[in-house]
Amino acid sequence: MNKSNKHSIILKVYFFATRYFEIFLFLFLKYRLIKGKEDKNRIFERKGISNFERPQGKLIWFNAASVGESLSILNLVEELSKKNKNLYFLITTTTISSSIILKEKIPDNCIHQFSPIDTFSSSKKFLDHWKPDLAIFVESEFWPRLIFEVKKRGIPLGLINARMEKKTYESWSNIKNSAKLILEKFDFVYANDNVTSRRLLSLGISKSKLLGVVSSKEHAIPLSYELEEREKFLKIFHNKKVWVAASTHQGEEEILEATQKLLFDNDQNFLLILVPRHPDRGLDIYKKLKLNGQVIKIRSKGQKITKETSIYLADTLGELGLWYNLSKIVFLGGSLVKIGGHNPYEPCRFGNAIISGPYIFNFQEAFDQLRKNKASIIVQNAQELAVQIKNLSFKDNASTLGNRGFKYVNSLANNCSKIINTISTFT
Repeated sequence: MNKSNKHSIILKVYFFATRYFEIFLFLFLKYRLIKGKEDKNRIFERKGISNFERPQGKLIWFNAASVGESLSILNLVEELSKKNKNLYFLITTTTISSSIILKEKIPDNCIHQFSPIDTFSSSKKFLDHWKPDLAIFVESEFWPRLIFEVKKRGIPLGLINARMEKKTYESWSNIKNSAKLILEKFDFVYANDNVTSRRLLSLGISKSKLLGVVSSKEHAIPLSYELEEREKFLKIFHNKKVWVAASTHQGEEEILEATQKLLFDNDQNFLLILVPRHPDRGLDIYKKLKLNGQVIKIRSKGQKITKETSIYLADTLGELGLWYNLSKIVFLGGSLVKIGGHNPYEPCRFGNAIISGPYIFNFQEAFDQLRKNKASIIVQNAQELAVQIKNLSFKDNASTLGNRGFKYVNSLANNCSKIINTISTFT
């Protein structure tokens, strides 16, 4: 058996398993529900079932993952709506946090639903109901069955903000023929960065389909916040030296706690707002960090910040924009552990001074440009982080650094018109 045939079998096995062994994926869905990672009132949507009626007229479907991806779509929806007022949009995501944020921001001609899991019955029910005129996958949502089922129905298929990490690329390189079979189903592709563009070409995507390197994430709308909450916390934070650790992951919180202890022992005006990437980890984080004796208050429990409070655990959904607005210093998580970092443009839009760890490969080009413009700082450990926060808390140092990032982000050319023009050819 040659290598090509072997790799073709991989997809055949996948399609067989996701058709005849769906029950195991549904059990996994139930497990996620128990763990609080699914919305119990909308779990049926993950099985491809909808309570929404399909709107009459042209429907464009964007399949995203979480908050960042879905927010990057909204500016495209707005511009496409201006060009054609008869268009309707469906946005699917997989996380509870994205559904909460989209509920506040989604326009009238747009519907949010949770993405169907990648099984035969779920994808069939979903596509039978919605019958999209154009399907667009966002960033790295490569679900083989859903992709193939879309093309079986003759629905045009696009991929935007395509991002492929090194680890993913290496995995796909081991099944290169299968990867090519999946990628060739797309009618058009826009890569998020040059590295991804080269990787997609290496995996066999046609140059005629790879239309350029354009990212709508650079021009996503800023995160929102409630003005009443902002005013309340401005009073609470009066005279406090506030810094935010945003989208943190397991293994980072202990490092950040050690940083805050160094700062707080030196000056009790320092306050860390700790925002875990997954808020459901809040209680576990609290149990680990409280052992070191710092006073920790928990946002989800309504606990009040006192003079003795060292860490405010912001374990709630959809409030990152609030914390960005209330601080001038932001450490971006997923970078002191090998997650790959998170989108630095979000805090840059608030004029925040950006600090990260060394593991920023998911957004390497963005961080490289920020560093080139002296708009971000890289640290290796708790001691270095504490030194940088102390320095940024002095006079206007944080504002100076933050303003550089703010100016850089706002100077980026908006090439999203290329994506919009391509989409318009299918509508």
